[in-house]
Amino acid sequence: MKIYGVNISHDTSLAVIEDGVVTQVYEEERSRREKYFDFSKSNDGDHGLVLVEHKHLDTPDELVFASFDRRSVQLEFNKDLLRFNRKEQDPVVVEFAREQLTTERLKEIAEEHPSWFTLDDNTNENGMADKDFELCEDIAKQIGIEDYFFDFEHHLYHAESGYTLSPWKDEPCIAITWDGGGAITHFDTHPNYQEIESIWRCEPNTTSKPQWKRYSNHRFLGEIHNQSFVNYLDDCFVCQEDVTETIDGVESVFTSLPSMGMNFSNVSYALGCDDMGRAAGKVMGMASYGSQGVMGGVFNRHTIAQELELQAFEKYCTIIQRAIDLNPDTNKIILSGGFSLNCTNNYKYLERFPTHQFFVDPVPHDGGTAVGAASILYRNIMEGTDVSTEEGEENVAD
Repeated sequence: MKIYGVNISHDTSLAVIEDGVVTQVYEEERSRREKYFDFSKSNDGDHGLVLVEHKHLDTPDELVFASFDRRSVQLEFNKDLLRFNRKEQDPVVVEFAREQLTTERLKEIAEEHPSWFTLDDNTNENGMADKDFELCEDIAKQIGIEDYFFDFEHHLYHAESGYTLSPWKDEPCIAITWDGGGAITHFDTHPNYQEIESIWRCEPNTTSKPQWKRYSNHRFLGEIHNQSFVNYLDDCFVCQEDVTETIDGVESVFTSLPSMGMNFSNVSYALGCDDMGRAAGKVMGMASYGSQGVMGGVFNRHTIAQELELQAFEKYCTIIQRAIDLNPDTNKIILSGGFSLNCTNNYKYLERFPTHQFFVDPVPHDGGTAVGAASILYRNIMEGTDVSTEEGEENVAD
């Protein structure tokens, strides 16, 4: 049985699993010779995968898609009222920063202050972001498949990719996934909170089980700020108090603070590494050349990067310790998600946790979610899980 897993967000990729074995992982940007290629940024209507023709790929038995979760509830502010009126802006900022912005909270604000903004849900009847649905349709036709599978389990696919490619896939392991966002697991109640950090329990022949998750709506708050509130600092809507809930047995933390991945992206933009904040890896590389303290009375790029790197290390050591406390029966830890590309900190984890072994997913960026999605689909089919589907509709992760 041959299964294609396709990631259609940034780091666009296609993974091939044949009879349960990962045989190939292709990256679209290499076939296009276009770094950072991303369908969502393409305006030419080209929704086909060049790599399909380039690698002479034939039609698989099954097809499954993965994507960065682009679903969102949009707010359209009354610019005539707010843009140049600081007196009107002040109460909006206070009200939005007072509590975490759940669906219920947004509706309450809209009812109490109808002149401020209108709510708009950009998802279609299938619960998918429209552009993602169009991409799935076009690529499926190109590959020659009518029925396919699609779900937004971004971090689960990261965990499954790391576990599938690890030398420990026949024994219990811990998987930690961390990046700048990915999945909106609780879209109905927390529509703009991207999953940024998670801990998973991985065991043979079983879909990885979440043990702890952290979500952030920091990107959403930044979008709000850019609409009408340019007189305020970027973090003016940040609520300083996190909310922790147990949902389906999983401790879930909802925050307005950015992930460390977001911080590295922001610094990459601030330091001129990339005009869209995509060069977080360059900031991580700069950190290796930083020195403690001030050089010539002014912080240089390397020192700024190193300070961020040190903060990230300490913060993420607390997540690793939490994972260890939740899983005292195994000393094997898998790291996946884009932040796992941080080679400098990955090495230091060995020193901080000398009794544990670490394996870093070979495809930790979003391209690896194609591997995770295909792996889960194969296992579900082999185990007889009901994966019957209508075109483009099915949650293969359950």
